[in-house]
Amino acid sequence: MEIKKECVQFLGEYYKELFFGNVNKRYRAMTGAELKKRLRRLTEENLKPVEKANELSDIHAMLSKVCACLMRKEGNLPPGPAVEEWEKNCASMGEFCEALARKDLEYLSGLSLEELEHVLKMQGIRRYLLTNSLERAYQLFYIPKTIKKGIRESVNQKPEEEYPGAREMKRRFILHVGPTNSGKTHDALERLKECGRGAYFGPLRLLALEVYDKLNAEGLPCSMITGEETLEVPGSICQSCTVEMLNDHEYFDIVVVDECQMIADPYRGHNWTRAVLGLRADEIHLCMAPEAEDIVVQMIKRCGDQYRVVRHKRNTRLTMESKPYNLKRDLKKGDALIVFSKKSVLALAAHLENEGIHCSVIYGSLPPATRREQVRRFLAKETEVVVSTDAIGMGLNLPIRRIVFVETRKFDGVNKRTLTPEEIKQIAGRAGRFGLYDEGFVSAIDEPEVIRDGLSRLPIPIMKAYVGFPEQLLNLPAEIDTLVKIWASMDTPSIYEKMEVDELLALYMTFEHVHQNDIEDFTRQEIYKLITCSIDIDNKMVMDLWKDYCRDYREMEELEFPYSPGDDLYDLESYYKMLDLYFQFSRKAGLPVQTENLAEERRRTEEEISRILKTECASYSRKCSACGKELSWDYPFSVCERCFERVKVNRAHNRGGRRHSPGTVGRV
Repeated sequence: MEIKKECVQFLGEYYKELFFGNVNKRYRAMTGAELKKRLRRLTEENLKPVEKANELSDIHAMLSKVCACLMRKEGNLPPGPAVEEWEKNCASMGEFCEALARKDLEYLSGLSLEELEHVLKMQGIRRYLLTNSLERAYQLFYIPKTIKKGIRESVNQKPEEEYPGAREMKRRFILHVGPTNSGKTHDALERLKECGRGAYFGPLRLLALEVYDKLNAEGLPCSMITGEETLEVPGSICQSCTVEMLNDHEYFDIVVVDECQMIADPYRGHNWTRAVLGLRADEIHLCMAPEAEDIVVQMIKRCGDQYRVVRHKRNTRLTMESKPYNLKRDLKKGDALIVFSKKSVLALAAHLENEGIHCSVIYGSLPPATRREQVRRFLAKETEVVVSTDAIGMGLNLPIRRIVFVETRKFDGVNKRTLTPEEIKQIAGRAGRFGLYDEGFVSAIDEPEVIRDGLSRLPIPIMKAYVGFPEQLLNLPAEIDTLVKIWASMDTPSIYEKMEVDELLALYMTFEHVHQNDIEDFTRQEIYKLITCSIDIDNKMVMDLWKDYCRDYREMEELEFPYSPGDDLYDLESYYKMLDLYFQFSRKAGLPVQTENLAEERRRTEEEISRILKTECASYSRKCSACGKELSWDYPFSVCERCFERVKVNRAHNRGGRRHSPGTVGRV
């Protein structure tokens, strides 16, 4: 884009006044030799090789020092050659100010004179430009203020007003409020069966799959739509989806939204907020834990819609056992043992398998079909107990008599912390399946008082509902990371909170690094579509594949099909996530999918993971990483006591050897 001449002229005059003005009169010590050296460097010719705007900041700082030094000499030189040289140097720096203005504007070539004047009038910018480039000042001073103004103009300050289609309707909400195992979702789904055009939205692909199977088995044609998989049923009048797939432009007569307490999740909660505020449906059933009732009612009232609350009670009693649980003495068929990491699940299951007790295992990274196979084995009594993470607390209806908290602390991504009362109730509520047991039991190996206290406490009401980044902001003139950061820093109405944006920004930075030389060729909308892929950013193999796809997809007629990295459990689980990414990225990029190959590879991977868990689970016991000795399942370290002591002794010996090595004794 061509630089406007009037902008160059205006900025050149501004720079002369700035660098030779009062704001730059702070003295900088400089010898005559240093001054001459810098004067030789500050030429228009030396500006030509500059390729990046941030390189101009050093040139601004150098010019500032030189001009301050020249101003200090004014009136202090003897008449003659010294004054003539001084006048020549001042004229040279005046010409350089014009050249620097031209170079600065190369990086802001779209700037109009009116915008430039507005930028240069902003508070604090004059002193900032003494040591920083115009582009940097523009990003720091002008962009945030302009973008904030643009955000206020583009996005309604009331999130509910972002969905005019829903606001034009008179919607009826039925709130199903109750604890786990109280029949909330069952009752809502019974009503969904009467739909003419209906939908179910849940938090997990596994739940969407269960509802898909249930409705089709009962004669209601239902398709399934998730980010990772689509199962189309001809003539379907209902769809079962993960909540991220909600389309607020689509009309339904009856909708069920499950697990609405997740509205308080900082990363995914905005999807439930969008469902409550934006769903275009006549009748909406919201299933939730009691702590979500107040916040959801407030949101519905702000929308001006009608609602009624249906309270559900547990169908079986839930009893906390008085004695601490002993794994050797108290283990019985039908128990579910709860730990909080995949490693602990596999180690405890291996320990029990080696004791002759067959286990079903459940944790978050298992493919949905594999989880269902683990449930089937438990239902068929092929296994006696379940070993699970807190993944058991949502979407798995198992005939569990007793929930046993083997651990009461979990790592939440930042710290290892004690379970919250809400987490305890969600997990413990899985005990005592209605129709099989009259009573469910809860126990704990350590700190039973934590579990007892969590079960007895009244729920703490959710105070905030999370809102997501509005995609219409991508039309504003700034990079995605700038838009997201400014949006996240702005205030919201009292009952709302901005979603966490760290993962979104991390993916943007990765995309920026992949396309550091040609990122200008991508629209913000195109980039945003790719950085909102639902992926495990902590899995290196998945992230590497995402980066490969981001780099190459424009040059390909079809994405390269993923290859299996190996045959062990971790590799197979990673491969399954890579297959999900292949499907998801292809859809977002508008590229064809190898449907049959994908279905076959998913099936093969699920079967192999199920086979490993069935036949090789005992091999996943904890072992010393140094000597390979088998450790107890809950051993907290990666090396055994003996190896640890050996390393300590060796280190002490080495330190002692260095202290008394030849040539060092007696040295001062």
